[in-house]
Amino acid sequence: MVPLRIGVMGCADIAWRAMIPSFIDCSEVSLVAVASRSRKKAEKFSAHFDCEGLVGYESLLCRKDVEAVYMPLPTGLHKEWVRKTIEAGKHILVEKSFAENFESAKGLVDIAREKKCLIVENFLFPHHSQHSWVMGKVSNGEIGDVHLFRSTFGFPPLSKTNFRYDPDLGGGALLDAGAYVVKAAQIFLGNDLELIGALLKYDEKTGVDIYGDVMLKNLKGQVAQLSFGFDYYYQCNYEFLGTKGKLVVDRAFTPPPGFKPPIHIEHQDAREDIYLPADNHYLNMSRFFATTVRNKNNWIDHWDSVLRQAELMDVIRREGS
Repeated sequence: MVPLRIGVMGCADIAWRAMIPSFIDCSEVSLVAVASRSRKKAEKFSAHFDCEGLVGYESLLCRKDVEAVYMPLPTGLHKEWVRKTIEAGKHILVEKSFAENFESAKGLVDIAREKKCLIVENFLFPHHSQHSWVMGKVSNGEIGDVHLFRSTFGFPPLSKTNFRYDPDLGGGALLDAGAYVVKAAQIFLGNDLELIGALLKYDEKTGVDIYGDVMLKNLKGQVAQLSFGFDYYYQCNYEFLGTKGKLVVDRAFTPPPGFKPPIHIEHQDAREDIYLPADNHYLNMSRFFATTVRNKNNWIDHWDSVLRQAELMDVIRREGS
């Protein structure tokens, strides 16, 4: 297929470290330009990745040779810049969380439907092969009937200058780490999840939530217990507990390229440790986004997925606050 011509809006660490390298390695993508509010950053990215460096986000949107935008900006800036990107007629791969609330998400998705622009929220982990392997084991009855899905994503406190502590930039643990575990619960237990309870702990100085816990259930009665936060011993895992055993996935959300994911399966008086083949979910997502744009596959599903995630996050915030 003709490579998708992508521009990058913002010089975040994840763009430098992971996503732009994946665009370069992906034959389905052609990196055109990187835009920054800082000329110094634009020139740094331009020189390193051999693309054009643009000053100002608007300069990217007026480019006719840019078909799609990758946006690693903080969530608090999405309402303005996602809207401008879509109004410019460009598809968008946007870092999670897509929006601060459901109202904002719906307004942006409505414009995307009208303009016929794809929105993909950049949850990378579903595009790693370890998860399809896990689902195969669970579906085949390896651990019996699943009663409980449990997931934790948390890490030690960040620098207080980090945007995640800034409420004006969409800071807070729920929109950041919490988004992963909430998304995982939907992927593995389905889209009919109902909130049983939630609790968010807020920092008095910054006003943002720094950790939280959530319990959900689906129509089958399966329960999800989710924990997340910026005030944790590092945790990045999920597990299924069933009638015949337990399956645990470490480094569930952040396995780097070249890393062989460890999976632990426990039965009565027995434990098996399995190391799966390495995979690159950054490259997989780059290819997936480009081919989805080109083939116009299931765009409605992606719009709806964005809205389901935003709506569930809203419910959790209201109940947990």
